[in-house]
Amino acid sequence: MSEPQVSDPAVEAGATTRTVPSRRMGFYLTPRQAFLAMAGVLAVLLVGLLGYLWWITRPADFTTEGGGVQGGLVPRVAVYGPGKGEAMRFDQPMGVAWNRAGDRFYVADARNNRICVFDAQGRPVTEFGSFGVAKPLEGAQRTWDPGELSYPVDVAVADDGTVYVADFYNDSISAFTPEGRFIRRFPDPYVPTGRGSSGANGGGIAVTAIAAVGGLVYATDSYQVFVFDSDGGLVRQFGRPGLGPDGLDRPGGIAVDRDGRIYVSDSNHNRVKAYTSDGQVIWVTGRPVSGLRSQTKNPFVLPRGLTIMRDGSILVADPLAHQLIRLNRDGKVVAQYGVRGTSEGQLNFPNDVSVHSEDVLVADRQNQRVQIVNLSER
Repeated sequence: MSEPQVSDPAVEAGATTRTVPSRRMGFYLTPRQAFLAMAGVLAVLLVGLLGYLWWITRPADFTTEGGGVQGGLVPRVAVYGPGKGEAMRFDQPMGVAWNRAGDRFYVADARNNRICVFDAQGRPVTEFGSFGVAKPLEGAQRTWDPGELSYPVDVAVADDGTVYVADFYNDSISAFTPEGRFIRRFPDPYVPTGRGSSGANGGGIAVTAIAAVGGLVYATDSYQVFVFDSDGGLVRQFGRPGLGPDGLDRPGGIAVDRDGRIYVSDSNHNRVKAYTSDGQVIWVTGRPVSGLRSQTKNPFVLPRGLTIMRDGSILVADPLAHQLIRLNRDGKVVAQYGVRGTSEGQLNFPNDVSVHSEDVLVADRQNQRVQIVNLSER
């Protein structure tokens, strides 16, 4: 027997019917539900944005302390920038230097065209320098005013507190008081220096590294070492292009001990050299190579900034090895420190070092910070 037919009066009367989508037909929101969902998403994004802004501006992001031993380095302080002003963070910190008292350090913040000054705990003290072009490209305007910089790659502090800055693209060295008042620049970037130099159009020197010891200022350019007095007068120069013991190729670091011995990182030749005060080679560690260090067993990949330790040994920053390498006064490798990474105490293309007492200051370039570390003999 068939089921009885039941009529729907509304249908029989011709009423309009509406089909309600079933759950199997897809997700459905009413306009009110869609509006509330969108408002919720926007609220989450707003909270996330506020959190991000807080994170990048919080004080702890600019100075951190402590951490575990990393490859023989004991981290004390990491500084990511002054934390105030137009540029709160470093952008390519290339050079670092302690003052003689060890109560201040200076950072050559290359892409921000400035020198940042901090106390020994990493608290910002002041900054100086701004962008100015002394040697523009053809057709462009010269904009340099005294105290302006164009890509400062190194900084050195003399015993009297005078701060010397390697002003790379302006082909000169600028001298400042400890607080950043401009004193002078030398050599003249528009005139050849000594027997010849590597500045644009033959004027000045494309200075790559500097040191200030005993009333003299030492600088490297593409293939030479220059020695100036404190007034900027040229005292001597030595070096030449070439692969021989006295040849240089883009030296990226220079340091001078109290006996006047000069140490130079012959960067593109993968070696470090010691000279007498008048430029005679004493020893060479490393050699020009091609290929990876692991294949050649060369102690250096790309040695750059270096500093003299209290015992007279030499500590060298090697950015491509992500290490600090220590040599004794005879040029023998006695220790290696560091592992690559972003944690405190780790290194990522370290470009320069400076030491005061037991505190080693490192320009940790690609981590966009400087670090104060102690060395741990493993």
